[in-house]
Amino acid sequence: MDWQTPLLVSAVAFAAFMIFRFRPVISGDGRATAAALKGAKQQIAAAKDDAARAKALCDAADASARLGRFRTAVSFYLRAVRAEPGSKEIVQRASVSLARRPAALEKVLWQQLAASPWTGEARDAARIALEALAQSYAKRPRFAARARAIEHALDALGGDAG
Repeated sequence: MDWQTPLLVSAVAFAAFMIFRFRPVISGDGRATAAALKGAKQQIAAAKDDAARAKALCDAADASARLGRFRTAVSFYLRAVRAEPGSKEIVQRASVSLARRPAALEKVLWQQLAASPWTGEARDAARIALEALAQSYAKRPRFAARARAIEHALDALGGDAG
């Protein structure tokens, strides 16, 4: 009986961890979101042009973020940025979905800023990405210098910082 007690305790702890880890999928909203994710993946495969593909990738990223799969959401957003580099919609949707995950949001926004020049049609997307980065950095005192630098970049672009 000595070795069975720790085994039972560890099995119960593992089961509790698994239930906690997959709780969004078990709930009714989680099932609907998982179905939306599956539908978005089918739309990605069926997309005929880059704009439709980017929209489907954003839908999949939003669903992944609602399920708590933030790494997957980031990968979908990065694929959307590669499909349509100058899109304002991608930046706005990523800013909303990843607002609670500043490191993940930062990765997507910097990729957006690097994907295309900050002129022409991509200027608005760059301005929105810079504003979101400035807001994210302003919340963390450690990155106050970055926030100020981005505000200077916004001033140079003619946008408002916050």
